Amino acid sequence: MLEWNQFLWVDSFDILSEIETRSVDLIFTSVPDLNDLNIKDISTYETFISNAMDQFGRITKDTGFVAMCQTDRKINAQVYSKHAFIIRVMGWLGFVLKDYKIMVVNDIDSKDQYKFPYQHLCVFTRKGTIPRKGEWLRHILQYEMKKHTRGPYYIWNENFVRLVIENLSSENDKVLDPFSGSGIVPYVARSLNRQYLGCEINQEIYNASLMRTAIV
Repeated sequence: MLEWNQFLWVDSFDILSEIETRSVDLIFTSVPDLNDLNIKDISTYETFISNAMDQFGRITKDTGFVAMCQTDRKINAQVYSKHAFIIRVMGWLGFVLKDYKIMVVNDIDSKDQYKFPYQHLCVFTRKGTIPRKGEWLRHILQYEMKKHTRGPYYIWNENFVRLVIENLSSENDKVLDPFSGSGIVPYVARSLNRQYLGCEINQEIYNASLMRTAIV
């Protein structure tokens, strides 16, 4: 039987299949970029995303939430809108887009021709409600982000993660990040007295993240 309160070096799909149907209160994650997965074509990448979303739809409670924070990018001389594809798939799975915010990355003047300097925070649910108060009322969020020491990955600011977890879950709720990277989501979830589960498939990133967060 799968145990919670862990940050694991594992392929998340091996763990997702073990999670009980309609048992998770909050999934808060960012799907890896196609470059991170060494995928060259969009159709293969969208199959990967769809497979993950299928599992998210199965394991999330009807009153629970799936919070996806994604960066779109340019590929093959065109803009690939990852967040728009995710919205469509979640709609097919019976979810509504309950909230949507822009999360600004540090340098809005970036001249990177492939990635945009902001992320799309899309919050989905079937029947859940969100309290409308405080910082959550903002449509555009800006928190300082730092690059991971083991790759070109940004680490979400702890205060941003806290904002999402506090507004979309309660104490002792189950919070899952199947693509944990830095481990910041399970780390903050633990500090907020949530049951947490994080997965990271890259051993080097996992080891560096484990040392930083001291999650066991």
